[in-house]
Amino acid sequence: MALRAGLMASASICLALLALLSRYTRGLPPELVTWLRFMIPGLCLVALARREDWRAVWSGADRPGWVRAVCVVISQGCFVLAAMRGDLLHAVLLYNTGPLFIPLIARVWLGERLRPAALTGLAIGFAGVLVVLQPAARGLDSTALISLFGGFAMAASQVLFYRSAQHQPPFRNQFKLYMQASMVGLPLAALGLGHLPSQPFTTESTTVLVLALLGMSLCSLGSQSLRDLAYRGMDNASTLAPLMYVAVPVSAALDWLLFAHAARLSTLAGAGLIVIGAVAALRSGARAKRG
Repeated sequence: MALRAGLMASASICLALLALLSRYTRGLPPELVTWLRFMIPGLCLVALARREDWRAVWSGADRPGWVRAVCVVISQGCFVLAAMRGDLLHAVLLYNTGPLFIPLIARVWLGERLRPAALTGLAIGFAGVLVVLQPAARGLDSTALISLFGGFAMAASQVLFYRSAQHQPPFRNQFKLYMQASMVGLPLAALGLGHLPSQPFTTESTTVLVLALLGMSLCSLGSQSLRDLAYRGMDNASTLAPLMYVAVPVSAALDWLLFAHAARLSTLAGAGLIVIGAVAALRSGARAKRG
């Protein structure tokens, strides 16, 4: 169990580092960065792909897989944009509101019943979102709304993943996701190239941009692979749910050390409520499936 916990915590740290590296790609349009964040890892996996893996990528019958790719591109586009515009903690924290949306999506889409414990968890979690954003005092800025929508899209992609990709090998799932997301994201790449700055390297040097993109790709592959290893063979994946949020304190520390952004007390309090609520909702859902 300790090994699984370490793998899950490492996957979460990869997410925090991915947000950090996004800050160093600000010389490029976020649409292009989002597309490259899928295309580069996909190309890295091409050498290992077999004929069956390519067939899975191009399968027109796998409609949930393609819808999932759309949701992943949207969620990651929102995540990258929020990380480039705002501070790391808010980007990572609001992206990780995804587990709060999963029970609601499963209720509306799949007809799954919401248990009282899940409703309590959702109430606590969304109260935490309000504490972090403080809409009455500060209003809702566009970056916060983008981050929340990214969390919602992430939740939708996870619901699709659980429903459609449980019986395929881990490598095939990952390869299919990156390649399908690369194709779905082609309009984003075209849009990004269309308003590429005339001097894209004035914000960051060419070396920094290349290293940041490669680092984002490695973090993405690492996060996906480590999560798969952590979850493999587990009957109750929600046991590891709290470790999903290791990225939150790591992001707060990186924000403070590298950018001198100290987290507000209200943000830390709201983060605690979000984590408690999301973990409670996930565990309630797991108990419902066992029952």
